[in-house]
Amino acid sequence: MWRSVLAVCLLVLAGALTVSGTAASVPSSPAGYAAQPTDAPAPGNETLQPGSTVGPGPDINAPQEPAPANPETRKKLWLGGIALLLFGLVYWRNKKRWTKWRAGRKS
Repeated sequence: MWRSVLAVCLLVLAGALTVSGTAASVPSSPAGYAAQPTDAPAPGNETLQPGSTVGPGPDINAPQEPAPANPETRKKLWLGGIALLLFGLVYWRNKKRWTKWRAGRKS
């Protein structure tokens, strides 16, 4: 009995983490990124020529903005959790019925 309850809890947790992970990975702006040419040395040439420069890297200390919680995502999470809970309860009930029916049939 406890194994099935534990399995249902793990499925709910995995579903919640997967859905929220995909919702957070949606880009907020539709603008694409274009590569900027730099005067970096070729892969085989390790020394820089006088006057050549390498462009600055990304800012490591850039402020991180948390993704806003979308109400539609929260609604979907609730509906998915309720659906998994109902599925687990029906599965558990049918498992008990099947066990009782099989035990009655043996005797």
